[in-house]
Amino acid sequence: MSEHIVKIIPKNPFYKGSVSALQSVKAFLERQIDCDDSEMTSAETPVFVDCGANLEKISCPQCGAELDFDWWGGAMGKAGEEEFMSLEAEMPCCKRIVSLNDLNYEFPCGFACCQICISNPEQFEKDNVIEVVKSSLGTDVRNIEAHI
Repeated sequence: MSEHIVKIIPKNPFYKGSVSALQSVKAFLERQIDCDDSEMTSAETPVFVDCGANLEKISCPQCGAELDFDWWGGAMGKAGEEEFMSLEAEMPCCKRIVSLNDLNYEFPCGFACCQICISNPEQFEKDNVIEVVKSSLGTDVRNIEAHI
C-alpha cells in the first residue's frame, strides 16, 4: 500500500523559518487535518523535496523543452557537491541559467531548508489552510504531493 505525504515548503529554498513559527504551523495543521502523522524538519542548507513516484517529467521554465533525467541527475550532483548552496544550472536546451528550484517538475518538487510533512491526510480545504500557513511563516509556500 502506498503512502500519501503532503510536504509544505517555502517557495524560497533558502528561507529558514524560526523553530517556534514552524512548530506553531505544525500544531495548526494537526488541528485542521486528520492524518496518520506530521513532522517538521529544518536544515542549514537546502535539501531536495521530491514528489516520490509522482515525478513524471521535468522541463525548462524558459523554453519549455523537456529535460533528460540523466542531465538533471548530473546537475543535481554538481549542486550537491556544494550542499545545494548554488542551485543555478545552464539549461541544455536554451543555454539560459535557471535555478533547479524553478524547473517545471511534473508533479511539483523543490528545494527547502525547512518543511512540514503530513502523512496520509484526510481531504482538507487546502486554500484556507495554506493561506494561514503562508501568513504564519511570512512567506509563500509550495505544496508537494508525494506517493511512496
